[in-house]
Amino acid sequence: MSVYFEATLARKSTVVTRDPKGYDDRVSTPEPGWPLRRIVVLPLVLFAVVSASVFALAKLHLAKPAGVAGPVTLGDPQRGQVIFGEKCAGCHGTKAEGGIGPALAGAHITVDAAKAQIDNGGGTMPAGLVTGRREDDVLAYLATIFAK
Repeated sequence: MSVYFEATLARKSTVVTRDPKGYDDRVSTPEPGWPLRRIVVLPLVLFAVVSASVFALAKLHLAKPAGVAGPVTLGDPQRGQVIFGEKCAGCHGTKAEGGIGPALAGAHITVDAAKAQIDNGGGTMPAGLVTGRREDDVLAYLATIFAK
């Protein structure tokens, strides 16, 4: 045996005794019933809270467009068809059959909703694509192709 080892054993004050388990019982041993709460109850509570939040936000309609301020005036449907071909047909199709944008021919959409969509935009559609009299003409054309 080496001298250093014998001297170290002789001094009992420097010898540190450790718990052979290597962990703290207060932290590693939960109270009774904790695994059930951690594995079953906690995820169910979190699921309920997140689901309730999502449904509440969906019901609030925080992102819906503003309503139309006044009555919708309709212009000339023939001019509206020409303007639709220039501005809208690239996404909605030349006969409003759909493409990048939704199909408008035969759609169950009100003219008020179409005006709100044109004014506010949404999705990939920019707001204010047509305005003023040109918008009135496009709305008159849309009124002829929407389902009644």
